[in-house]
Amino acid sequence: MPILHPVFSVIFLFLVVASYWEIFRLEKKQSIFTWIAGILVVVAVGFRINVGADYPVYKLLFSGFAIYTDYGDVLDKALFRPNTEEIEWIFVLINKIIFDFGMPFYMVTFVMALITVTLKFTAIYKNSAFPALSLLFYFMPIMFFEDAGQMRQGLGIAVCVASFKFIKERNLPMFLLCMYIALGFHKTSIVFLPAYWLVKIPMNSKRIFWVLIIALLTSPLELYRLGGEFFGSLTPQDISGAYTGYLDDRYYGTQVETGLNDLVKLFFIVILIKYDKEGCEEVWWYEYMRNLAVFGLAMFYFFRSNEIFAVRLPGAYMFFLTMFCLSNLVYAVKDRTRQILYLGFLAYFIAMFFYFGSGNGHRGGFTSERYQNALW
Repeated sequence: MPILHPVFSVIFLFLVVASYWEIFRLEKKQSIFTWIAGILVVVAVGFRINVGADYPVYKLLFSGFAIYTDYGDVLDKALFRPNTEEIEWIFVLINKIIFDFGMPFYMVTFVMALITVTLKFTAIYKNSAFPALSLLFYFMPIMFFEDAGQMRQGLGIAVCVASFKFIKERNLPMFLLCMYIALGFHKTSIVFLPAYWLVKIPMNSKRIFWVLIIALLTSPLELYRLGGEFFGSLTPQDISGAYTGYLDDRYYGTQVETGLNDLVKLFFIVILIKYDKEGCEEVWWYEYMRNLAVFGLAMFYFFRSNEIFAVRLPGAYMFFLTMFCLSNLVYAVKDRTRQILYLGFLAYFIAMFFYFGSGNGHRGGFTSERYQNALW
């Protein structure tokens, strides 16, 4: 059976030990664990060679930007002026600068990994009571799909997550600046714009339940198709064009298949609802995190009939579910309940480690026989 490369096994085992130490020995966060995990992830993801679902495409784009794109095109894209460039401007700019300095493509993946890990890990450390546990949720398997796969979306999500600082401070200008930067990495970041106001909606366990039920029941109606023209009138042409492209995608524009993913989400939802009161009482800003997580879940079920919408659009919101809410609920509960939750999550991580390694991990090149790194 294929298994993930030893570098990923080391990261996984380190985070398991670190999370146990934080939760049951020290009962408080330790920045050294976050630093070590961050360095290991940057090395494993940043210097990978021919690894990740979108790696061949990004490598092809790297040389293409140098030949067909000039800095004027990048500026036009940044200012939403008419242009022929389809890829987001900050991503293009980073690629072009690295190419023009004569550096190899793995410097692109390194810079991207450095940016996304710095932003995400900083936000996790500041907003999670047990960062090592949050990083286990990140590692298994979000890191592989986003930051070692769909890099542009991973970067957009990283900036959206970093903007949570300004949501808490109610600093609208800085939040909007973050949204502009996030759009420079991936168009889907636009869906995080309502987050600034969503955090203020009063919620409780009963309302969470009904919001998710309504989202699930309305999914077959495909109501999102009715808003295509309206959405297009409000956003720049390249963003609205991406919306209609996803809407009619022949491969991904189909319903999300029912399976293990649904059982995992149901498990997370039960925990979110059952311990909502404890989270609100024990964790700073939990209501804000919880609202964004619930909206992400609602989006997933609302867009369930279109796989690419259901997977891509809630990405930044779902970050708050696993990395912030669930790990903070382990902190909010006490004694035996804390032990049960931790052991339940740990069982999930271990199962995912082997399940992912034998499936998507092997196909993406993350296993022992396929993974390559520029440093060794």
